[in-house]
This record gives sequence, C-alpha cells and structure tokens, in this order.
Amino acid sequence: MSMYVVIVGCGRQGARLAQLMEAEGHQVAVVDQDTRSFRRLEDFRGSRILGNAIDIETLRKAGIEKADAFAAVTSGDNTNLMLAQVAQEIFHIPKVVCRVYDPRRAGIYHDLGLQTVCSTTVGARMIRNLLTNPTVLRVYPLGDSSYQAMEMKLGAVSANKTVGEIQIPEEFLISTVIRGGTPFIPKEDTMLQADDQIFAIVKASSVEKVQELLSVKTYAVNFPKK
Repeated sequence: MSMYVVIVGCGRQGARLAQLMEAEGHQVAVVDQDTRSFRRLEDFRGSRILGNAIDIETLRKAGIEKADAFAAVTSGDNTNLMLAQVAQEIFHIPKVVCRVYDPRRAGIYHDLGLQTVCSTTVGARMIRNLLTNPTVLRVYPLGDSSYQAMEMKLGAVSANKTVGEIQIPEEFLISTVIRGGTPFIPKEDTMLQADDQIFAIVKASSVEKVQELLSVKTYAVNFPKK
C-alpha cells in the first residue's frame, strides 16, 4: 500500500531513505533548511521543502497533515526528538521514527513511546558481530521488533538439508538464498549447501531456537535503557 511519507533531514541517510521509499512506490516529501542538501536527491520526483522543520508551517507545506509516516533524521538528537513528538502527538501520524546518535538517549526516547534508531549502537554492534562471529553477517529489528531480519552464511550443520527441514512455520522463514553470487527464492525442497548465504525473517522470541538449530551465534539489536 502506497504511503505519503515526510522525511526531515536531507543528509546522506535522509536522502537515501527518500530514494528507497520513492522506489517502492511511496509519495515522499523531504524537508531541509539548507538548499544544497537537496543535491543528494538524484532522480528524485518527490517534494523538496526548504525551511526549518521546527516551524509548523514548514511541516504543513510538506503535507504532514496527510502523512502516513514520518522520519526525523536530522543531525541533532534534540531536534529529532521534538519533531517526532510533534508528528506523533499533534498530527497523530501512525508511523513515526526518530534517529538518535547518542546511545544514552535512545532508551529515554524509547520510554517516551518513540520508535528510535540509534545508528551509533546499531553500527557498532554489527561491526562487533562481524569481528567476533563472521557466520552471522547481520541481524536487525523490523517494525515493532517482534520480528528480525537475518543475513547469514550457512555452515556444515545445515548442508544437505532442505529449506523445509530447517524452517519453522510462523517463526523462521528463509526468503532468499545466494549461491555462488547468484540470488534465488528457494522452495521447500531446495537443498541447502555449505557456504550458502541466506536472508531470513525470524520471530524475536525464536532467535535462540534458530541459533541452536543452525549452530550459529546471533544477537538482537535492542535500544539501551538508562
């Protein structure tokens, strides 16, 4: 379903987010107070709103009153917090995400009912995971974090088993396999091979079960509480 999305902040992350959302068929409006920042929006057909998003009128120009989703991804934590609260409390936007740089603040914002993404923590944990456990490449939350996306390289434990044999209905679903650099969508009877790279969706409460099943170590990205 197509959404109307307002993104405040046209830095590298904001610009990339806008392009990804538009590529998926959503209507997107990007707000920034520096006109030069819009240069990052290559081949972007959405709206570019020049102005300070702290000004409610700027947000109205961006169409916040009809927005289905809102993302505050400026370079300032306090600004992102305030904008997310405005979007959630004043305009009642159903999907609001606030980017946070300071890990110490992420838990506080989360306690306020805001869905936060702490790029500092997520990035550090992903790098840590690659350094200490190269079997699992990435594990990160989806939506309300009741499900997680997993990207991993299989080992010998899963070799010569079918997708159907290692999947867990409603708990662990393999969506894509990359073999020899070629991706494909597997079937239930697809035979897995050692060194296959897989992309899967796993229920957060089933992570340990999958870990034991595949004999790999996994971790969940959670936002720190103060």
